[in-house]
Amino acid sequence: MIPQLIDQLLAWSAANLGDDIVVAKKEYFSRTGGDVHEDDRSFEARMQGFFNWYLFDRRTQGDRGMSSPAQRFLQEKASSIFDKELLVGATQSRLSLYSYLGHRTLLRRVPGGMVRVRDAFTGDDYDVLEKKQMTGLEEGDLFEARLIPVGGKYQFSSSFLFHPREVRRSVHREIKKRRKALELSDPSAFCWEVSKMALQAERFRNVSIDAIYNFETPFLGHKKPRSAEPAAGDPAEGGGHG
Repeated sequence: MIPQLIDQLLAWSAANLGDDIVVAKKEYFSRTGGDVHEDDRSFEARMQGFFNWYLFDRRTQGDRGMSSPAQRFLQEKASSIFDKELLVGATQSRLSLYSYLGHRTLLRRVPGGMVRVRDAFTGDDYDVLEKKQMTGLEEGDLFEARLIPVGGKYQFSSSFLFHPREVRRSVHREIKKRRKALELSDPSAFCWEVSKMALQAERFRNVSIDAIYNFETPFLGHKKPRSAEPAAGDPAEGGGHG
């Protein structure tokens, strides 16, 4: 159902928002590693990541204030939505990094047809309707995904990006470090940072994975200096559920 919803929203956006998606595409890919091409292994995954961000997260000024394309569609075309509950959930979705916990925990099995994942930023666990993308994952595998609340349950959107097993510890260590320093006010920005690293690892296979997933001396880039103190009132991390 998610692919059909995204197709419907993209068609409406193209007809009603002019060149906005072109501007958004430049913004998104400039922050996630640069343009992708059809021969890139992660091309489809990254295009889905862009579509999800553009439709559900990117807010611009409209007639009713700042809103995303999905929110505008919901306001203007509510009667034509084939699954309104799904769309409402999509507008409340959250991009994050998750660790795969599988079908069984230490104390009990996860409900049938679902898998458990743990948000790398908040530590919250979610039981999510299983998707075919979960096949072959091992406990602890780290991936970027978007969870959509629908009818009291969670399901994955169409956006997935998997990170190498070899970097799990370094990524978690960096998250812990930034959370302690109050530097995780925008988890999506961290997702984009490691998304860029994943694309570099895909394209530069002769470079060690540790050299690419290097937060102190980023591969093909320069580390931005961190402020000595966080701004007053800056939250330590993104919110929890939803």
